[in-house]
Amino acid sequence: MEKFDRKPSGIEDGQRKLFGVQTTGRTYRNLSEPTYEILADYNVPVLMRDGIHLHTDIFRPDSTEKFPALIAISPYPRQLQNIGVPAGFMEAGQTDFFVPRGYAHVIANNRGTCGSEGVFDLWGLAEQHDLYDLIEWAAVQPWCNGRVGMIGVSYFAIEQFRAAIQAPPHLRAIFPFSGTVDIYRELAWPGGIFSGRFMSRFFNALGMLSRKSEDFFRSTFFELINKILLLPWVHERVAAPHKDPLKALELAMRFSYEPHPWDDLFYQFAIEHPFYDEFWASRNLTEKISDIKIPLYIGADWENVCVHLKTPFSIVNNIQPNVPYRMSITPRGSLQWPWETLHIEALAWYDHWLKNNDTGIMEGPAIRYYLEGADEWRTSDVWPLPETKFTNWYLQASGKLGDKTEKSQSRDYMYLPKSMDLPKNANPPPLPGLLSWDTEPFNSQVDLIGPFKLKLHAASTATDVDWIIKLQIIDNNGKASDLTQGWLRASHRALDAELSKPYLPHHPHTKAVLLTPHKPTWFEIAIVPTAQRFKSGERLRVLLTSEDKNFAMQGIHHTGLGLPSRNTVYADSTLMVPVIE
Repeated sequence: MEKFDRKPSGIEDGQRKLFGVQTTGRTYRNLSEPTYEILADYNVPVLMRDGIHLHTDIFRPDSTEKFPALIAISPYPRQLQNIGVPAGFMEAGQTDFFVPRGYAHVIANNRGTCGSEGVFDLWGLAEQHDLYDLIEWAAVQPWCNGRVGMIGVSYFAIEQFRAAIQAPPHLRAIFPFSGTVDIYRELAWPGGIFSGRFMSRFFNALGMLSRKSEDFFRSTFFELINKILLLPWVHERVAAPHKDPLKALELAMRFSYEPHPWDDLFYQFAIEHPFYDEFWASRNLTEKISDIKIPLYIGADWENVCVHLKTPFSIVNNIQPNVPYRMSITPRGSLQWPWETLHIEALAWYDHWLKNNDTGIMEGPAIRYYLEGADEWRTSDVWPLPETKFTNWYLQASGKLGDKTEKSQSRDYMYLPKSMDLPKNANPPPLPGLLSWDTEPFNSQVDLIGPFKLKLHAASTATDVDWIIKLQIIDNNGKASDLTQGWLRASHRALDAELSKPYLPHHPHTKAVLLTPHKPTWFEIAIVPTAQRFKSGERLRVLLTSEDKNFAMQGIHHTGLGLPSRNTVYADSTLMVPVIE
């Protein structure tokens, strides 16, 4: 046990400054003050039921009192979680925020990663049991008062869902902000199109990082990096989220790794299970959310379209009526690395549920979301919003997005994949590589809040094609800003009538049904929700293409089919938009 020499972080004078959005627009009361120094115990082995040990770093207040514990667990290096590197795996939360305010912060590695024993079992049964065992172990330690919560975003948030579903007796509440519950549809194969850039780097990075020793992560080099990154002017410089978060990861991917289990898992994801089967069903938590009996706080930020934004909308109506919950959707770019946003929000949540403080977190409607363009927080008790008027706007042959159809007309674009390797002297193709439609400039303020759906009437010369959609706002100066996206592989167009809703198609993704070339076919494509106020003079733009390498939001592009095609879009296609009156 040793001192963790770090002054408390927060937003008050004299504290190490946390950047970014810290609350959902409210002022809370009776929050714990930073009164404790920090003790650290590194590389502590914790015995699991099958005999392997998970390795943990334990940070707790320097006191003889007992405190609630916040557990953060992932395959990412626990040894680097407090180092301040602006990389997408620094997501366990800030120890120097929670521990001085009277919480133990337990940062653990999943089995087979970064020092923990065993073989990595990505969201499998063994890993699930580990979550239960780790929580119950922490609850009976001499520094814990038996009340346990969990903390951390992304993978850390996914593990919170998985832990709560098992109902370990001492887990009192969770805060799974920016998590994912349906790995197939939301992360690996959105719309049936493989998320190749993300998934390949994910497994390679895990393999590389898990090969490094404890001494490597605790080296003088990383201590020096830590001191530099915590300098206020340096920290402020790197606080903004990177437009392409995978680039920071790619800079570090220069070292070899063992093929097992990392390549095994990648090939399972990418090759062996291209359709939704038992492999994915066993990892899908969507319906199991109704098994959670403890308070949960869910959410995401509006920017995180390609990874985590769909989850809170897909599960909010699966939460049991008697389970206390809160949901927030925060402003674009409010999830940065290392994760330090919403810490005051999380403190208000856990002070309420783990310390019985009257913080005000449970007052008011359950759902809080930030309305972009209006720059204000809104609230609701239900989703979609009850005042939503779903309206169909037609993809007209003129390139306009309007309320009138032109059934007999159409527009074409051409998809020429990079694999065709056209020579440098090839003439430009006779058709564009994407199509766009714009509304007329709005003549008054318009709020579009909620899910969108593209009902596409189209034909292709190929037997299969990817439909990739992006929505943008065009300001008064003609500048385009991305709002949200949707994806569908044409052969995955089958619908599950029972699970589909008028505004949200659900595709089973269990088999491919190829197209008949040139035959007009209907497709229903879900578009991830957004919330945007359009001011007078601004426009909504719809973009449609079949290749998103230079098109995708967050740089998370997908693996295309590689089939060249000419694609026809008929003017009776519609975009269903959620107009708030």
